[in-house]
Amino acid sequence: MSKLSRRKFTQLILQFAAAAGIINLVHKAKSWAAGGQAQQDWIPENTWVFAVGILEWKHPDVWAPFPDAVEGRFDQKLVNFFRSKGVPSDQIVYLEDRGATLKEITTKLPQLLSNTKEGDLLIFYFAGHGDWDSDSDEHYFINYDANAEDRDNYWSISSIFDEIENNFNGSKVLLLADCCYSGGLIDELKQRKTKLSYACVTSAYSHNTSTGEWTFTKSLYQSLQGDPKVDKDGDRIVSLSDFSKYAELEMAFIEEQKSMFYTKNNFDPQMRLASVSGQSHPDIGKHVEVKYEGEWYKAKILETNNSQFKVRYIEGDWEPEWVKPQQIRPYQPKMFAIGAKVKVKDDEEKWYNATVKKAWYGLHFISYDDYSETWDEWVGSDRIKPRN
Repeated sequence: MSKLSRRKFTQLILQFAAAAGIINLVHKAKSWAAGGQAQQDWIPENTWVFAVGILEWKHPDVWAPFPDAVEGRFDQKLVNFFRSKGVPSDQIVYLEDRGATLKEITTKLPQLLSNTKEGDLLIFYFAGHGDWDSDSDEHYFINYDANAEDRDNYWSISSIFDEIENNFNGSKVLLLADCCYSGGLIDELKQRKTKLSYACVTSAYSHNTSTGEWTFTKSLYQSLQGDPKVDKDGDRIVSLSDFSKYAELEMAFIEEQKSMFYTKNNFDPQMRLASVSGQSHPDIGKHVEVKYEGEWYKAKILETNNSQFKVRYIEGDWEPEWVKPQQIRPYQPKMFAIGAKVKVKDDEEKWYNATVKKAWYGLHFISYDDYSETWDEWVGSDRIKPRN
């Protein structure tokens, strides 16, 4: 088709789509007219962002702050990314630190949701502290003014779904959480009856604590930027599924915790977040082990000059260094077999008998022999050992 006929045909599509109110078709037609495919499946004009990032709390004796995470905080980068991509300012709510009180959160969320319309996408994001009441199995995100005496003033995950179900007029919801027990979003979603399409990616399982580092949110930010390291299948597209797999691997390797992913009601896991930008050597970003004085240490490859690799060690404060190929090997985590009888350590350094139910990439999903499944969890290498 010639450029002229392409332009005329595209104009007809745009006129028809505009008249019918088919925004998705307009967006794709514009991209096709430019001679390429759409960079992402989400449309800025139809996207609403509700983001909460809290690194300090009114009661620091109860909820420890994250001072090391303030500089270069990725929650800000995430919000600024959506602004730069054209999401209208009145469709973004970002509550940060002292501004994220329970009153402010529970006022601003329904206000934002009530302005949405059919076909819109909601992106919900939280970073900070999370909590889990094992007796009620209720999960919470910790607002700035939460205290330790009464969970009634915590931001419950069940209330988040209530607000979305009651006030959101769109069709798709993407839930993202970077905190302890964030998998509680998925637990709640699984038991909800809803007509909305949901996808949820979290930094941790519902019974597990989470790191104070930005590893999960950084993985999300890289995915939205079209980082080639996220594109494991090499199709030059970063999908939601690509992001979830990348975050899962990064969290397991760096933080030894299990990121979770779940979709409901036909939310497409292949939703395109971004087109890949630039090129990357296939070795860059690889998870490896480096031999030093007879011991193997986890590291990521940062650079290569074809004769050496520059690596950053995962543990310790060692500076990145150049190593020879014979000094590295692929990551080889020690694994227990399914059904293995093991001992697992809790936060107070006490060991309990447990059985391995699942095993993946250095992590083990265990069930305690003398406790109910309520306490099943994923554990890293420093918390598990053979029983005998």
